[in-house]
Amino acid sequence: MKIRGAAALPIVAAVVVAVVALVGEGGARAEDGLPLPAALEAALASGRFEGTASGFRMMALSFTADGCTGEAAVHPERAAAAHRCVERAYQRAAALRRQHPSLARSGLWLSHLNLILGAAHRVGPCLDAAEHEAISRTLGSRSLADPTAHAASYADTTLRWPADQSATLASLARFDRGHGGHLADAPVERWRQRVTGHATRADLDLPWSEVTGRARTARQPRGCALAYQTLYVREFDEPLARRWWQAFRQRYLVDRVALVGFREWPPGFDGPSDADSGPIVHGVGAAATAFGLPAARVMGDGVLATRLAATASAVEQAARFDPSLARAASSTLAASIRWLGAHPPR
Repeated sequence: MKIRGAAALPIVAAVVVAVVALVGEGGARAEDGLPLPAALEAALASGRFEGTASGFRMMALSFTADGCTGEAAVHPERAAAAHRCVERAYQRAAALRRQHPSLARSGLWLSHLNLILGAAHRVGPCLDAAEHEAISRTLGSRSLADPTAHAASYADTTLRWPADQSATLASLARFDRGHGGHLADAPVERWRQRVTGHATRADLDLPWSEVTGRARTARQPRGCALAYQTLYVREFDEPLARRWWQAFRQRYLVDRVALVGFREWPPGFDGPSDADSGPIVHGVGAAATAFGLPAARVMGDGVLATRLAATASAVEQAARFDPSLARAASSTLAASIRWLGAHPPR
């Protein structure tokens, strides 16, 4: 996962204190049969994204849509409401594309828009078959045309991040499942060969954070990326997702009995914190721990998910005394990841 822009830092910095907390969901209400948090309802209804930079907004909509389908998986009677939620996320995404045309052409934005379209298939009919196919073909072509088998996250960079590409490939897999296609087959195979054959740290059996190797810490597997990409790799290569999850869990989990979390950097390497990681405290990364909760849930690691939620709850109580963290924790992005963590797609 690659986050850009200094405005992102205050958002990610609060992730571990409340984004993954499953208690104190103040303002949540039932909307169309779903207990959608007020912050997400505001984003869908009026386009108000509290404390969330423009580069994060499509991701927040994508997480929201997936959370709605996860809720319907547990409560099938809410499938129609979940489909309406996904449709509203798609409509809001269309408005965002008009507001940010250059950003909306980026691989990262198109991937999360495609994930929203794919989410609709879990609970109802396709929202726009023509656009779903067009975006999928664009992302598939970009992936195959690139020497590293990664579609560019942004047009102005030659760096390539496996975490971003995992979302791209998951969106293609969703298209194939919904429409009976095979657009993901070749991009997935090329990506798997590239990452496992040329961009994996062998002693950890985990992928580099950036496959060209040119970024400053490219060859270090990062916790935020490993947790985030677990959500998506499982959709097109579950055995690989389980292999990486076990390695990540074994080597990056910090267990201090009462509190647990995931390292941002591998054992023996103390890298800096940045906009991707959020704060790092005694090696434990905010974003790695935040995305670790929904990742644990989708991988069926319920005991760990429960412990991560308890940790976040404890830290949340302490954060009540820090106004800056409280503001960041109330952001739309925070609400969307909290919603995803509570209702991961099945």
